[in-house]
Amino acid sequence: MKILSSNSVKQNGAVLVISLILLVGVTLVSLSSMHTGLLEIVMSGNEEARTAAFQRAQSGVESLIADESNFTVSGSVGDTNCTATRSGETCNQTNLSFPTGFDNSKHWAKIERLNPEFACPPRMFATSCDIFQVAHFSTDSRYTNVASRGGRSEIVQGFMVLVPTPGEETVIKDSVVVP
Repeated sequence: MKILSSNSVKQNGAVLVISLILLVGVTLVSLSSMHTGLLEIVMSGNEEARTAAFQRAQSGVESLIADESNFTVSGSVGDTNCTATRSGETCNQTNLSFPTGFDNSKHWAKIERLNPEFACPPRMFATSCDIFQVAHFSTDSRYTNVASRGGRSEIVQGFMVLVPTPGEETVIKDSVVVP
C-alpha cells in the first residue's frame, strides 16, 4: 500500500496554469518584436524611395540648367517653359526636354523668368553692369513614381544667366572680357 502525502493531493495544476501564462506573455513579446521589425523595414523602404526621388528630381534640375536651349533670355518676366502641360500648370511654351534616360511620364519641369528683367551681376562674376547683366530664372523639377512606391519629390532652384549689356560690344579674349 502506498502512502500519499498531503501536499501532492492539494496541487490542482498550478504549475500548468503559471507556465501557460508565461508562454502567452513570451508569445506577445515575440509578436510585438516582429511587428516592430516589419514596421522598420517599411520605414527604411520609404526612406530609400524618398532619397531616390530627391536625387532624380535634382538630376532633372541639373540637366535642364546644363542645356542652354532650355531657357530664353529674350522672354519677358513671368514667361514659363515646361516639359509638358499638366493640370493646374500654365506655361507659355512646352519645349523643355530631358536628356535620354529620363522617364518623361514621371518627370516634369518648368523654367520661369523672374524679376527684375535684368540686374547687375554679383561681385563673384568680377564684372560690372557696364559690360554684363544677369537674367534671373527659377527651375521647378518634379519626380513622381507613387504608383510603384518609388517616391515623390520636388525641387525648386534659382539660377542666373550672364548676358552682355545691350548696346555694348564685348570680346572675350583669353578668358578676359574686353569692352
